[in-house]
Amino acid sequence: MPQITFDKTEPFYIEKASFKAPLAMMHYHHGFELYYVVHGEREYFIGDHFYQVHEGDLVLIPNDLLHRTAGKGALRYLLYFSRDFLARYLTAETISALPLDAPAVYRVGPHIRTTLEQGLEDIYTTFEGGRQQDTATEAYLASSLAHLLLLLTRTPNHYVQADFSDKRIADIVRYINEQYSAIEGIDQIAERFYISKYHLCRIFNKNLGVSLISYLNTIKIRAAIELMQSTHLNITDIATRSGFNSSSYFCKVFTDETGLSPTAYRKKLL
Repeated sequence: MPQITFDKTEPFYIEKASFKAPLAMMHYHHGFELYYVVHGEREYFIGDHFYQVHEGDLVLIPNDLLHRTAGKGALRYLLYFSRDFLARYLTAETISALPLDAPAVYRVGPHIRTTLEQGLEDIYTTFEGGRQQDTATEAYLASSLAHLLLLLTRTPNHYVQADFSDKRIADIVRYINEQYSAIEGIDQIAERFYISKYHLCRIFNKNLGVSLISYLNTIKIRAAIELMQSTHLNITDIATRSGFNSSSYFCKVFTDETGLSPTAYRKKLL
């Protein structure tokens, strides 16, 4: 089973439930995620940042960003939506005004919190009551969601990011995200941060629930997919630019990550 997974999400979906599952796998999906904590406490790793969230906090995760949640149980709203879904019912100007470009955690005052919870409950009951969504219902859901997101842009955010127990992890993840194409192996990362390879792998897995090599390969393969989508480079050049010094290893990792060979995946894009 892969350690980093792609989770397929609907263009619009919301649920309200208590969540007491063990540590979740690191994953991503082609959609935005809103996570509002009604009661309880959770920990989030998003991109290269850690967030401790509790009652009244709202988490926003952009498209295709690696993330993972863990910690104590929580009663929460979980909402997925795509940019295409919003574009069906909202103007381009409205969508551009929404805070969708970067991950964020919002902690608002009591009055706005009440408005958020009432808005989310209204969206939830509307969605649950109309599983066979018609155009009018979808338009209402899109406009209601936009209203809540726009409210966040006009409201003071009182969330303060707490220090994480091992500050090196965020720096290591940021280094991988930025320098993946020049990283040839784990030894290079260990030398960069002056720790042993064994200790590096141990603390990475402990804090993120995923092996370091799995994370590094996922970042490289995602970069390769972007190159396939935006350039006409051949497979060998894509492998090199993505940080692989062996085309055969690149093909193996790519197939493990996507279920298709690089050639087959590129054909699918045509």
